[in-house]
Amino acid sequence: MPIASYTVRASTLAVAIATMVTIASPAQAQSSPEDKADVDRSGTLTVTVTNLTHGTWFAPILVAAHPAGFKAFTEGRPASVALQSIAEIGDIAPLAESLPTAASIALNPANGPLKPGGSATAHLQRGKGTHNSRLSVLAMLVPTNDGFIGLNAIEIPTQPGYYTYTLSAYDAGTEANDEARAAGPGIGQPGMGLPAFLNGVGIYSDAPGFANARVEGYVHVHRGILGGAAGADSVLEQTMYRWMNPVARVTLTVR
Repeated sequence: MPIASYTVRASTLAVAIATMVTIASPAQAQSSPEDKADVDRSGTLTVTVTNLTHGTWFAPILVAAHPAGFKAFTEGRPASVALQSIAEIGDIAPLAESLPTAASIALNPANGPLKPGGSATAHLQRGKGTHNSRLSVLAMLVPTNDGFIGLNAIEIPTQPGYYTYTLSAYDAGTEANDEARAAGPGIGQPGMGLPAFLNGVGIYSDAPGFANARVEGYVHVHRGILGGAAGADSVLEQTMYRWMNPVARVTLTVR
């Protein structure tokens, strides 16, 4: 059966999601009549994540096909500790452990942080029947306080084809966006981690951060990194690290 081509845009409030994002619109397609038939969900899925930012990296990525009853987060509600671990320190293990046992999971398909402009591909199995009917993709945005990408339990199309989701960023709401250097390791610590792969480029180590930043307390669309010039409050140089949505593209191939 030929593979048709589809495009779906998802914002940071993704429907069944793309972390940080709005609701996915219906797929728009031009295909032949033979492409209209549903396919057995026992087929394979190929998921490619592309970093669309200029200077922001994605921490190790979690990609999962899973049952419909699971969602990593709900927009407007407080984040779980597992989501907080992703958004603040890039730790995908707690959320992976909370997925249903039937889920097909790919951890860290980039074999480390995904650089700006880079792509990583994961291969999943939907399993027989309909138990893995949803797709989720999550990863921390580095450097941020608690920003992440999130494709949140979107429904996997039954029709073979290529489906593209453009994602905005989410904010876990667990930490103030002070854009200061991290005070210490682990979740619940104020400030941003500045890992070695950033090479110190465009980072003002002694900047104090934004004194009026506050914890939001719920998952919401991220408002982006502000950054600043030398001597300003942010530790991040604005022409290097400032970003606005969207930040990622997810391409799903259904066979």
